[in-house]
Amino acid sequence: MGKPNYITFFCFFLGLIGSTLFAQTASDTIAFQHLETGLSQSSATQIFEDSSGFLWIGTPNGLNKYDGTEFQVFEKSEDGEVGLTDGYVESLYEDEEGVLYIGTNQGLNLYDRKYNLVKPFPFKPKGQFLQTKYIGSIARSHNWLWLGTDNSGVYRYDLKSGETQQIRFNAIYRKGPSNHFIVALYPLAEDKLMIVTQASIYIINNTLQVISQIQKPQDISSAFRVSDESYVLGTHDGNLLKLTVKQDFELEAVQVPIAAGHAILSITTDDHGKIWLGSENGGLSIYNPETGSVDNIRADLKKPNTISSNSIWSLHKSKNGVIWMGPFKKGLSFYDPEYFKFKHIQTDPFSSNSLNNNIVNTFWEDDKGNLWIGTDGGGLNLWNQTENRFSTLSNANGTLNTNVVLCLMQDDKDRLWIGSWAHGLAIMDLETKEFEVWNKENSFLGSNNVTDMLQDQKGRLWIVTLFGGLHVYYPEQDTFQHVSVRSEKDGSETITLARLFEDNSGQIWVGSQTSGLFRLEEKDNKWVPVHYHTLHNERSISNDFINTMVHDKEGNFWVATQAGLNKYIPADDAFTAITKKEGLPNDAIKGIIPDDEGYLWLSTGNGVVRYQHKKNEIVPYYANDGLQGSEFNADAYYKTSTGELLFGGSNGFNIFKPEEVLKRTDVPEVLITNLRIFNKNVLPNDEFGVLKQDISQTDTLVLDYNQDVVDFEFHALTYRHPEKVQFAYFLEGFETEWNYVGRDQHATYTNLNPGDYMLRIKSTNSDGVWGENEVNLVLTITPPFWKTWWFRALVAFLAVFTFFIIYQLRIRRLKNTQMKLEKEINQRTQELQLKHKKLMDAADQLSLKNEEIQRFAFSVSHDLKSPLNSIKGIASLIPMELDMEKHPEMQEYVGYIDETCDVMNNLITDITKIAKLGKIENRLELLDMNEIMEIARGLVQGRVSQTHTKLYIDKNLPKIHGDRNRMIQVFENLLDNAIKYMGDQKNPVIRIEASSPEAGKNEFRVVDNGAGLSKKELEKLFTPFERFDGTTEGSGLGLYMVRKIIEAHEGTITAKSEGKGRGASFMVSLPLLEHRKTPKKKLDSTNQANSPKDP
Repeated sequence: MGKPNYITFFCFFLGLIGSTLFAQTASDTIAFQHLETGLSQSSATQIFEDSSGFLWIGTPNGLNKYDGTEFQVFEKSEDGEVGLTDGYVESLYEDEEGVLYIGTNQGLNLYDRKYNLVKPFPFKPKGQFLQTKYIGSIARSHNWLWLGTDNSGVYRYDLKSGETQQIRFNAIYRKGPSNHFIVALYPLAEDKLMIVTQASIYIINNTLQVISQIQKPQDISSAFRVSDESYVLGTHDGNLLKLTVKQDFELEAVQVPIAAGHAILSITTDDHGKIWLGSENGGLSIYNPETGSVDNIRADLKKPNTISSNSIWSLHKSKNGVIWMGPFKKGLSFYDPEYFKFKHIQTDPFSSNSLNNNIVNTFWEDDKGNLWIGTDGGGLNLWNQTENRFSTLSNANGTLNTNVVLCLMQDDKDRLWIGSWAHGLAIMDLETKEFEVWNKENSFLGSNNVTDMLQDQKGRLWIVTLFGGLHVYYPEQDTFQHVSVRSEKDGSETITLARLFEDNSGQIWVGSQTSGLFRLEEKDNKWVPVHYHTLHNERSISNDFINTMVHDKEGNFWVATQAGLNKYIPADDAFTAITKKEGLPNDAIKGIIPDDEGYLWLSTGNGVVRYQHKKNEIVPYYANDGLQGSEFNADAYYKTSTGELLFGGSNGFNIFKPEEVLKRTDVPEVLITNLRIFNKNVLPNDEFGVLKQDISQTDTLVLDYNQDVVDFEFHALTYRHPEKVQFAYFLEGFETEWNYVGRDQHATYTNLNPGDYMLRIKSTNSDGVWGENEVNLVLTITPPFWKTWWFRALVAFLAVFTFFIIYQLRIRRLKNTQMKLEKEINQRTQELQLKHKKLMDAADQLSLKNEEIQRFAFSVSHDLKSPLNSIKGIASLIPMELDMEKHPEMQEYVGYIDETCDVMNNLITDITKIAKLGKIENRLELLDMNEIMEIARGLVQGRVSQTHTKLYIDKNLPKIHGDRNRMIQVFENLLDNAIKYMGDQKNPVIRIEASSPEAGKNEFRVVDNGAGLSKKELEKLFTPFERFDGTTEGSGLGLYMVRKIIEAHEGTITAKSEGKGRGASFMVSLPLLEHRKTPKKKLDSTNQANSPKDP
């Protein structure tokens, strides 16, 4: 055992006195916020912030995890596997590896971050008995876990082997503080451990030997580690023990009385080194080690922002300096020195030492630094900031002529001029507080509503009255002057003047509530107003209701209106406006204060704005920043000699230094806290099968394609105005821009296509400042199996395999077919060779026959020409034997015979050429179709006369380009066919017509009223060897030859008939001369095999 030390007791009477004197000040300046709902039980036994920033609150009925927005409750286990071993939480401890231990009234537990659950600590068999123990304190050093109990001392548990050793000290008292009740355990350097029991303090080494101790100090109830060398302990009788561990591990303690008779239950320190102590029924005490002063704060129903209970079970300082408190049966409370940026002064209905009316109209600071505050209903308040003392001058207590103060001004004789509503103005001696009243009845004032006052650079006093006009008072001469301010709009006197300002050049500006702004120019001892208003084309302003005017340090002149801030441009003698379009939160500008850094502070109809005009930088502040409210009063602003800014409204006023209310730059951690599929929460290893651990610990998520309604919930881990945090999210691969969703904490997506995405989430801090706190989650949507690569590969493989099989079968079939074909080809070749031999023999025979035909054709041609020449000669003798004048028809017949002989002679010549050459060329020439038709008529004249057929030929038929003989052959055949197939028609008629040229063609029609043709006959009309009447002579080749001749001339021939007995018409189309292509020059012997007489 080490050598015991004995405590030296000190009483700090000065500290006691200090606590008495300072109690009211501390309770007024430290404002607590309260969270009375959400906990599993309303009394917080333990408060602890882990390394991830979560706040853990132990209660007699469960453990609570708090993220600044929501509480997650962990209750006693029902199955012994998940949950607490006991619901009463006695201690919370986190080791260097981030493992969180929870000691309860019965057993030890730990928090599993992977699955976000609490479960019993997995003691090895040798240490299982510890789950029956009260675990009131926990510590870890190396592989040893130290556990303090309520009546069994300390247990050291080896995390690897499970070996357990007990450290139990001798009892000091039979009754009273127990030496077996462990209050705290603190690992020290060199493997030492400090053990604090109710009765003693020990330091032991790793062999469990005591090397230093302090016995019989007092009944210790709480302990707190300030540093490695400094500790503070609380006792049941209200004392504080300041404990120091020296380098040789000797202990030294100093006692400080704090809350006599009240047990100190909880201890922490703030960022200023002050020690906060929560007591049993003794409220909260704050001890300053430097001065020895103690400030005691008690619960007070009259002060909602003080502590809510006088029994403080737990205290904890978070990383950001916020003090958390667990008041008995009152949930949670916290003190955040930065919770409100702005100091708010308002009426305290339970204290006479406060502002007596919350509607603040104006301010003035006197030469002594006292602040004069004009109110609407409370008169004039005087605030001595040094002593924090308020006093009131009002009509109600007979110390002033009015209760409604509109404006204040101190003149060069240290008199305070007080403008009022309906009571004129009072001139007060600041030393004696005696005052003189000027009003409409006893002075030059035009109205008793004094809205503004000004003493200019020349000592003149300007006074503006609502509905009473503008006045100038000359103190040295004790004279006054009324200044007429007429509106440029209609020339009337402006009676709604309300604001005054003197610029750097000494010019006086006057603002009205209905007519805009006036600049007064002094000319010949008269004041000439220059008017600026909304209707002026050049000297316009954003609104005609003027609230105030100021100059900034750069000399810029600013005018606040009900609809925008206006900056004066001297070169243009005009104003430019800044409104909500430029980013202001509200257009109603009520006050302007330029600070020392070049910023303009604007009070508005919706908060306060810090404005930097060169960069158009706008930083808004709202009621939840600690402002007296959203709306401020016009002209209720002031800058003190110490640089503090004041803005008044209807709920008191704010006072602050600009540099103390800058936007915070802290960056809260963003966490994905919940996943829902089809609006159902997803847990690790549940039926969805998508989470292997808690979503907050997951950075990659794989979902099936049919899990197509997914929702992500997220939070920013902050306890400072979490309701002001704003969020944005962005699904990379699906969206192209961030979704700025304000305070919404959900991102929902539906029907995402299969693929890879990245969900990115970020947030602002509570001041709306975006930081580098983006959290990312890789999201993969798997496709259906038929869209997966392996399925596609399988399909491709099967397709290739199938193709291969088909190909092989095809090759086999082709080979078989090839063999069959080769066999057939051989057989066919033999047959063809045989046929070829036969054909060659036949060709030889045909050649011999062709030679015979040629010889026959020459012979026939010669034999035919001789009688034909004889017929022509005999016909030529007829005119010699007969008188042709007496027989004119004979002359006509002789002509027909002559023409027929010529035609026949030409045909015989063609036959001779065909017999000789095997073919004949067309002779192309310009043909007169009327001549051709007359020749054709002559060739059929005998039949025409014999059948009494009337033949009509149009005059002026168009000329064509063709072979004369062939055209005669065509139309002679068509006429001959028309006559032959006239049938039993009693009045046979044939017409030859031509239509107007169309589409590059000439059309000739041969129309008869004969027997006609059926549809079937029309289809086969131009087929060779087809005959439709057995009684009619012919070979059936005539029309076939006609078509061949027409086609050789690039023309067409068609036939039409309405049916049997209804006649027929043949249409011959031949190209116009200018549209004719190079004609076909040759007509083979087949085309010339028949004469025109052989249809």
